[in-house]
Amino acid sequence: MGDDKKKERQAGTESGTGKIEKTEKKNGQEKSEKPENTAAEEKPEKTEKKSSQEKSEKPENTAAVEEPEKPEKRRRIPLAGKILIGVAIVLVLGCAGVYAMVDYYYNQMNIETDDAVVESEEEYFDQDDNVDNLKEVDPDSIQLDSAVQAKESEDVINILICGEEAIHDDRGRTDSIMIATINQKDNRLSLTSIMRDTYVAIPGFSDNKINAAYHNGGMKTLVETVKQNFGISVDGYVLVNFDSFQDIIDAVGGVDIELSEEEVSYLNTTNYISEPSNRTLVTGVNHMNGNQALGYARVRYVGKDGVVGDFARTLRHRTVMKAIYDKLMDQSTLDLVAMIPKILPMLTTNIKKDEIVNYLTAGVRVRDKNPKIKTLNVPVEGCYKITRVRGMSVILASPLDENVDEMHKFIYGSALDNGGDSGKENAHITTGQ
Repeated sequence: MGDDKKKERQAGTESGTGKIEKTEKKNGQEKSEKPENTAAEEKPEKTEKKSSQEKSEKPENTAAVEEPEKPEKRRRIPLAGKILIGVAIVLVLGCAGVYAMVDYYYNQMNIETDDAVVESEEEYFDQDDNVDNLKEVDPDSIQLDSAVQAKESEDVINILICGEEAIHDDRGRTDSIMIATINQKDNRLSLTSIMRDTYVAIPGFSDNKINAAYHNGGMKTLVETVKQNFGISVDGYVLVNFDSFQDIIDAVGGVDIELSEEEVSYLNTTNYISEPSNRTLVTGVNHMNGNQALGYARVRYVGKDGVVGDFARTLRHRTVMKAIYDKLMDQSTLDLVAMIPKILPMLTTNIKKDEIVNYLTAGVRVRDKNPKIKTLNVPVEGCYKITRVRGMSVILASPLDENVDEMHKFIYGSALDNGGDSGKENAHITTGQ
């Protein structure tokens, strides 16, 4: 016993706790006498109990008994990591929010499927005024050898954007025809205007002004017309009528456009601005509402930047579109998301729901790298003739191959380096005597 007490005092001294644990064996069973205030030590002792068949005696001076194992501390995330995680969460939630918004309002747009049957309208030919000074050309003498092989690239997204002028109850004509391009290879956004009086071959119908293609066979026919004549593959289209155009301008909060003195005088004294109370424009930069911007975009009899007629009008179309783009660039992400329910219901499109999100994402990505937007007018400078066909004043994009070449370079850029025939060699216009 003296030796046992000596060992107990020695164990208490070595542990530094002053606690003594005495273990005795009796009738083959273990009995433990525990001192007071050892609750913290009970858990490790219980976890180390052996089965009744194990008779070995536990060592007295073990860390498992004297110092219970502490749970492993969690590693703290550094501040930079928390910031990155937070940004990632915001981006994911933001993308999810945009997708959810598009998903909700998508069916409120006028959706046209690719297999939808479009009834043909009776084709007609404009009878333009003040064309007596133009030489009349027999339409049968005009040979349109179009760019039948269209150029395609996974890096380039082309969206055909058209404004419909529906004066009567039937399907109208497209007063504005533009191709909005997202070139992901060259990181470039661009707008290509095709003049509405351009004389083209319309699949399934007589040769006519390109703005008649939509009237004759709907947007599907216009898409095929652009592909056949200019070798441009279109990934989708968006159509808006004049009333909706005004509402879209108002939805973005108006646009800033600079006017010349001649433009101001014309817009303030004619009915191009349909609401008389809005005929209050001044020389210089004007913040225009939808009604004013629509009137401005339709003007053709006042020159702009050295061009006149339909050339001036298509230039104004691009000016308005660029002003809308600039206005959207100034908006926050939340403001842009808030505009979605106001704008989408005004549009007619064949773009699928998932594609809209993908195209928006691609556009934002390119815009972040290069916010500038380039523009081109077709027919290009020096490559057209103005003449009269069937009483219409028309524009022949001649030489057609040069127009096609310029369009492909402008739209596809370095994506053309992938090789292959762009189709321009097949594009020609010839006229008989």
